[in-house]
Amino acid sequence: MNNRLHTVNIKISGIIIGAAIMIFPFSLLFGCSPRDQKNESISVSHSPIANYVEGEELLCIAKSEEEAREIAKMYGIEFVKYAYGVATFHTTEDPRSVIEMGKQKGYPELSVNEYNELY
Repeated sequence: MNNRLHTVNIKISGIIIGAAIMIFPFSLLFGCSPRDQKNESISVSHSPIANYVEGEELLCIAKSEEEAREIAKMYGIEFVKYAYGVATFHTTEDPRSVIEMGKQKGYPELSVNEYNELY
């Protein structure tokens, strides 16, 4: 009787582990994002820019410093530095208007170099 109960417990454990192995990948794909969420893009002109780094207002992914300098020329902004695939730029204009102008002209995408405070 005891041996038979042990066999049943092993079968149940196997079923539970098998189900978990099969369900886990699907939960990663579908469980982490709400199904009713709409893919709405946020307009740059409406997003508030509260805390951006003075003198290094804009960022862009670039493959090289040369590419970063070309991007600066396209936008008419000042190249500041390039490190680890990220170019940093300075502008005296509103960063949002520079980003919007680049979108309209099909330039490489820029983003605002923001910082956040914990409190």
